[in-house]
Amino acid sequence: MMMTICRYERRAFVFAFVLTSVAAGMSGLCPSSAASDLTIWDDQAASSWDRAYPVGNGRIGAMPFAEFPREKLLINEETIWARGNDDAFLMPTDSFAHLEEVRKLESARDYQGADKYFEAHLQTGIDPDSYQLLGSFQLEYQDVAPLKSVHRELSLATGVATNRYELQDGTRITQRVFASHPDNVIVVRITSNRAIGIIAGWDAKQGQAKVQAEHRDLVRTGQATGDRGTRYVGRVRALPAEIGEVVDHTLQIKNVQEATLCLAAATNFHRTDSNATLPDGWQNQALRDLDRLTGKSVDDILAAAIQDHQRYFDRVGIDLGTSSDEIAGLPTHERLARIRAGEADDPDLIETYFQFGRYLLIASSRPGTFPANLQGLWNPHEQAPWGSDYHLNINIQMNYWPAETTNLGELHQPMFDLVRYYQPNGREMARRLGMEGWCMGHASDVWGHARIMSRTAYWGGSFFGGQWMTLHMLEHYRFSRDRQFLESHWDLLTDSVRFVKSWLIQDDTGTFVARPSCSPENSFIYTDGDGRRVRAALSAGDSFDQFMVLQVLNDYLEAASAIGKQDDPLVQEVRQLVPRVYRPQIAEDGRLMEWRRPFVEAEPGHRHMSHIIGAYPGNQINVDHDAAMRDAVLKSIEGRLSRGGAGTGWSRAWTIGIFARLSDAHKAHDNLIAILQRSTLDNLFDNHPPFQIDGNFGSTAAIAEMLLHSHNDEIKLLPALPDAWPDGHVRGLRARGDFTVDIVWKNGRLQEATIHAGENAVEGKVPVVHRTRKASIDVKPGASTTVTLDAF
Repeated sequence: MMMTICRYERRAFVFAFVLTSVAAGMSGLCPSSAASDLTIWDDQAASSWDRAYPVGNGRIGAMPFAEFPREKLLINEETIWARGNDDAFLMPTDSFAHLEEVRKLESARDYQGADKYFEAHLQTGIDPDSYQLLGSFQLEYQDVAPLKSVHRELSLATGVATNRYELQDGTRITQRVFASHPDNVIVVRITSNRAIGIIAGWDAKQGQAKVQAEHRDLVRTGQATGDRGTRYVGRVRALPAEIGEVVDHTLQIKNVQEATLCLAAATNFHRTDSNATLPDGWQNQALRDLDRLTGKSVDDILAAAIQDHQRYFDRVGIDLGTSSDEIAGLPTHERLARIRAGEADDPDLIETYFQFGRYLLIASSRPGTFPANLQGLWNPHEQAPWGSDYHLNINIQMNYWPAETTNLGELHQPMFDLVRYYQPNGREMARRLGMEGWCMGHASDVWGHARIMSRTAYWGGSFFGGQWMTLHMLEHYRFSRDRQFLESHWDLLTDSVRFVKSWLIQDDTGTFVARPSCSPENSFIYTDGDGRRVRAALSAGDSFDQFMVLQVLNDYLEAASAIGKQDDPLVQEVRQLVPRVYRPQIAEDGRLMEWRRPFVEAEPGHRHMSHIIGAYPGNQINVDHDAAMRDAVLKSIEGRLSRGGAGTGWSRAWTIGIFARLSDAHKAHDNLIAILQRSTLDNLFDNHPPFQIDGNFGSTAAIAEMLLHSHNDEIKLLPALPDAWPDGHVRGLRARGDFTVDIVWKNGRLQEATIHAGENAVEGKVPVVHRTRKASIDVKPGASTTVTLDAF
């Protein structure tokens, strides 16, 4: 498989650990108060890895635990993945014949028979390969008194994680950890008011990794699971080298006030071809990367890292009210405990939670990297939950829901690059299924394995994971108005359409349906030919698939219109096909039907709400203009919730988002509080359970949706503003049409909004809506205009 997304395949990845005296000048660059704005903090060490604070630069990540005297830092590098037998990830060569048999069984309404045949002939029980860790690096403090107290914090505004240790003899040690994207390093800097020693080394228990000395370097070599798992090397060196001595597979430094430990890591992962590895000699990149640090001070690295981080982070500011000094001075876990107990007087924590989602995207997804996976960038496991893989039936997509609205559009690029990276195997999967274009199963990995995964039709019966990813391309265009972007991705949109078009089959009414079709990870109950009530997953024309088909086809028409391809033959075929595609209907009870037939729900409170994708995040249901479908979507969500739905973090985040899209401020806010109460860990990580990062991203996107809509070619201000946020402001949210919006409100009413038009902004009159009132603005590209309540 060829991959062209990244120019870094021959770069190693560098980590620097720095020990300096208290005289070093960091105070002006890092906040020191726990109550500082946008700071998460605690007064105890992390009890587990998913309570530690994450830093990252999109490619490399670290998590300090604040343990003392033996500190532990989890280190991850994004290309270290296990690799199984690639042949097992290919669809059977006779897949089309088996698919046709499944279709016959489904058409005969033998849905359970279709499931069983599907599982026996098209599934093997295989799952994607797992993301793995580089290692656990340990710093053991020497010649120190017992610990008296610990304080740890993460500044979202700077990307710096700080631990402060106070010892019983008065020694005060401060350890700061940050990731630098410009210098491709992670730095751990320690200040102490007394000289201390340190022993640095790797946890020797991990896998088959080996640690050995080379001169004054401590070198760790290893390989991820499997004969073709990623090979890696980690090299640790004290700077200057003479202050460190390698003893018994550790690097020892004694009685110093200043020292720097640098770790460089290289892998043999070939970023342009996943079927190849880098030639021997890739290991030397670690040596060269260490040399690149020569002549740079730690303060220079820090300043560059903060500047780089803030050029993304500072684009959006938010104020939802003021928490009291007493509340703001509490550790984050105690503030969460107050919310769990029913308190609702901490808007500052909501602001921090919103910005934490943006922080995580900046830390785990940069142009030229792979996308954030199920755990972003951070993982301590050799076999992670769900492999920490790329789940394509909601999870990777939700990771990027905040990218456009919260002004991080460039960080969306790894998603688009992954779509291109998946093309070769995706085309082969489609070919073996007898289809055109490309497709993916419901999950994949860094190797781009493309097949029907898992053991049951309930899990694996999804075929539009790749198509859902391409929907993000049109969203990126709607916000950026970048026609060149559409032109450069036209081939991917075209192949997505070709698969959809070849997958559709006419039913007995002449409309086109997806067959077979499975509402992601869900199932239904029906009465079979023998009169038994049985459970199945596969049918035809379920609402998720039909809305996905309509979205793909209509997005293609929209893209064609934007770049002048309306007369292309395939575009004309799609235009004729769209009216003949089955559109999901409303059930007798008023809910949106999840399946084409009135099946009984096997799990009425199921976590997936895929059938409402047409309303959010899609746009095939116009909830502003189609009252009947709006009500059906609302009843569907309320029905799910009344039966125990939204039990996972990401499902709750989706719930917040759809209520925000429906402009239901009260229910959106209630569900926002619910995710903090039920599905948020002490470091603000989302809890599936276990930790899964998508809920963080989905919630951040939902908060933005509460404050700004830009659907139907209009800008709607404060569409779902809850009573809990009577006064506030937000700066830098993005609206479709290449607009950036700042809003100020008081007593729940708009005070003013400034709308900045980008270079590609829509020209002419643009409707602006507040509550039921509408005004219009005419702002030229590159200019700004301000509207007040009087304008309405």
